[in-house]
Amino acid sequence: MWSALLGSDPRFEVVGYALDGNSAIEKIRQQQPQVVLMDITLPGQSGIEITKVVKEEIPGVRVLAVSMHNNTMLIKQMLSTGASGYVSKTSGFEEMSQAILSVANGQRYISDDIKELITAELINPDTQPTAAKLNQLTKREMQIVEMLRDGLSSKEIAEKLFISNRTVEVHRYNIFRKLEVNNVVSLIKLVNENRY
Repeated sequence: MWSALLGSDPRFEVVGYALDGNSAIEKIRQQQPQVVLMDITLPGQSGIEITKVVKEEIPGVRVLAVSMHNNTMLIKQMLSTGASGYVSKTSGFEEMSQAILSVANGQRYISDDIKELITAELINPDTQPTAAKLNQLTKREMQIVEMLRDGLSSKEIAEKLFISNRTVEVHRYNIFRKLEVNNVVSLIKLVNENRY
């Protein structure tokens, strides 16, 4: 979506796009664009891992994180890995344009909704106990939470992630313990109320 919108604006030139982590790294190495719009959640390597590689190999390329995630732990990880900015996928075209131009000029850009989220957590850490619990989950646990929310069974999750059924059960146990829930229905309700 963004490549088509940005490509129709004379201020921007879209030099490529990738649908998974490995091809993203290759395209960035080849094209060396001024700014990369990086999704955190990509098949293969995550946007956090790719950003780390990009900043080590081609420090001149600036990364602008674009994600649905409002999990402050992921946002902080992305920024500490070297991203110059962070905007939500729900941002409008004007905000996205402003973010790209700011990052291209060597400035940082954090969208207002993300700033509010981080500020609220800093001011009132006790008012977001659920968000704090969700932040405790590992990347693999969050993957499994998403799959449980999509209605997959432990067996289906094991097949998709190429891990044993037993390993999925261990992850489920840890997720339930960390989020203080007893079943999948409660888990889905809690996660849906605190979309991350």
